[in-house]
Amino acid sequence: MHSGATDPLLDDFTRVLLDLRWGDMDVYGHVNNVTQLRLLEEARVRTIGSPTHSTDAPTTPGRFGVSETISGVEIPDVFAAASATTELLVASHAIEYRTPIPYRSGPIAVDLVISAVSPASVTVGYVICEPDGSRAYTVAETVVVFIDKASGRPRRLSEGETEAMESVLGGPVPLRRTRR
Repeated sequence: MHSGATDPLLDDFTRVLLDLRWGDMDVYGHVNNVTQLRLLEEARVRTIGSPTHSTDAPTTPGRFGVSETISGVEIPDVFAAASATTELLVASHAIEYRTPIPYRSGPIAVDLVISAVSPASVTVGYVICEPDGSRAYTVAETVVVFIDKASGRPRRLSEGETEAMESVLGGPVPLRRTRR
């Protein structure tokens, strides 16, 4: 289901609008690169649910901490539902800063897709862009690995988890550099 929102690089996606803070700026007058990684993390948690849901404050809004500010493709609650027995750890990030993000008083859009599902991990793709779709600032991917809390070792996604994630599988985000 398409939300009606546009993205310069993606067709079907999940969108989170995040407000920037003045402190997110660096000395060059644009959003700092580390802050952009934090924006991706915030969007991921708001979209797929809190990876610590089983221990979050009971007043955390939404089911599994999924924000009500999202639109577009609804990501299944696989991540947050697994949080009682599974740690969801970031295995890697790939990020390309295409153009600086200037400060604004309104929100920035972070669009997400599930771009790959493997036996023990899920790859989340992102585009940070203008809410009207006029410009893409940053393109990134994060690989999230499922770790069994009891053993501390990677665990395979269950058949149901795999099916749920594959049901919203989109294409990869258009990173310019290919991984080796």
